[in-house]
Amino acid sequence: MDLFRLIAETSPGFEYVRDAGGFSYVSPACARLTGYGPEEFLANPRLLEEIVHPSHRELFMEHLRNAPGDGDAAWLRLHLVCRDGSDCWVEHACRQLYGARGEHLGLRGSIRDITKYRDDEERRKFYEKRYQVLAEHRDETVCCWLPDTTLTFVNEAYCRLVGKSAGDLLGRQWLAFIPEAAREGIRSFCERLAAEPRVNLYEHEVTGTDGRVLWMQWIDAPIFDEQGDVLEFQSIGRDITGHRDALAALKDSEERFRAFMSQLPALAFIKDERSRILFTNDYMQKVMGSQKWSGHNALENLPAHVAARVLDDDRRVLEGGRPVLVEESIPVQSGETRVFETRKFPIGRAGKPPLLGAIALDVTEKKRTEEALRASEERYRQLAEASHDFIFVLDRSDRFAYVNSASEEVTGKRPEELIGHPRSSLGVPPEMLARQKEANLAVFETGEPLFIEGQYLTGRGGRPAWHNITLVPLKGGDGEVRALLGVARDVTESRERAQRLEEANVALKVLLRHREEDRRDLEGQFLASFRKLILPSLQKLKKTGLTPRQKAYVDVVEMNVSKVFSSSGAADLAKVSLTPIEARIVEFIKEDKTTKEIGSLLNLSPRTVEYYRDRIRKKLGLKSRNVNLRSYLYSLS
Repeated sequence: MDLFRLIAETSPGFEYVRDAGGFSYVSPACARLTGYGPEEFLANPRLLEEIVHPSHRELFMEHLRNAPGDGDAAWLRLHLVCRDGSDCWVEHACRQLYGARGEHLGLRGSIRDITKYRDDEERRKFYEKRYQVLAEHRDETVCCWLPDTTLTFVNEAYCRLVGKSAGDLLGRQWLAFIPEAAREGIRSFCERLAAEPRVNLYEHEVTGTDGRVLWMQWIDAPIFDEQGDVLEFQSIGRDITGHRDALAALKDSEERFRAFMSQLPALAFIKDERSRILFTNDYMQKVMGSQKWSGHNALENLPAHVAARVLDDDRRVLEGGRPVLVEESIPVQSGETRVFETRKFPIGRAGKPPLLGAIALDVTEKKRTEEALRASEERYRQLAEASHDFIFVLDRSDRFAYVNSASEEVTGKRPEELIGHPRSSLGVPPEMLARQKEANLAVFETGEPLFIEGQYLTGRGGRPAWHNITLVPLKGGDGEVRALLGVARDVTESRERAQRLEEANVALKVLLRHREEDRRDLEGQFLASFRKLILPSLQKLKKTGLTPRQKAYVDVVEMNVSKVFSSSGAADLAKVSLTPIEARIVEFIKEDKTTKEIGSLLNLSPRTVEYYRDRIRKKLGLKSRNVNLRSYLYSLS
């Protein structure tokens, strides 16, 4: 027993003996492992169960109940919570104790701290898992193999390459997949690699499962054990078909670059970090005579005042690392000074100072054209500013891009109150804004000019105003309408004058109509009197003893008088448009028929006949005149 105690006292593990009544022995190592001393375990029979993590407590109790009585002890990994709250992973072993006579003495337990071991194991599993995940998700093909070429690991990319599953590959020698003609040479290579392990890099062609020929680059690396012996080899294969194609494409690109540069109608050059010329294209050599500029900077090739500015721009690009666009006036080989628009940009190089590239366009003619255009625009601007009409430009965002000074006179708004502001800044009522929008959209959508007249703007102080407005589309080079030009003229006063003139014309027409009615009344009275006084006398004269010659003269007079009455009446009746039933009623009235008699003859009610009589008076202009309808009609017959 003393020997057992001595071993337990010096053991790094937590040793204990317990029976149904509690702990009978606890080794001192319990304090180092759990933070609780032996006396605390002896005083509290349930202390060990209490410090077991709740997630493992039930499993631990089952483990104790099933402790074996003979043979090997039962082992269980547990999670303990120490006095200071820290976690501790332990390995617990236990078995039943029996005396010489077979009596049960209790339970012996042994607890060993495996926290560090478990952390190392978890870390190893983590790295193994991470390696596997990385290998599975790499685009490269990855495999591990023993010196005899037996495969121990393949990733998905390797399976796709050879057209087989991992189950078909693992445990088999990849040498068997090599064509027999090449197998012996590869076996010799593998034997040399096993004898002298080293990292090996090589490239070769393979035919994929789809029949496509690929170029693969392989890196074979040995994996050693702790004694330095080769365990296996890891091979990583990379499809470099694209890389090789890229190299070929780069070569083609360089050829195209040189061909492009030789045909480029602009100056193109490359400089080093000290602004020395490395390359100039054919056009620059022709225009600037730069054939001998290579290796020299601007101070050696250009006038001093020009060179200083050029070098300053170069420094901005090389030190700032950003492109710049500059305008330069540079003398060319012909002696003329030309204007160039030059874009300079850095050309980065890995691990080396950047180069400077540039393309310069000759914009001399463009500048001259722009200057002429500015002069022309200034002339037109002055014309617009001198105009009394409101001239404006409205862009597609419904904002004023330009208004002339007449805006204040026409709209009450100064130019600075409108330019850059939306159309609603005119301050006109919503209904006017809606009419403006409709007209503007028509121009933007159709691309055609539009002339409108109406109340689209208010005058100074918000007074009602009438405007003639011409809207003209302003199109870009692609034919799309970019903005519209408007010219608005206030015609309120001229419209009011026209309206007054129209009112005067109406009054004059009324006066003339009254004069015409008076004339017709006078004419009717004259004809009635003439008929009443002259015709009876002619009839009486014809009954007297007239000579044939006298009778002939009387007939001529009677005939001419009848013509006068007939032409006058026909003219008046021709001026009116009578319906068929109105014409019949006119005939009955001339025959002196009453309203009742006319209704009976035409199968109409007296009221309807009165309606038609009233319409006839209106058409003859007798509505407001005290003239007998029958007498008037009789005078026309």
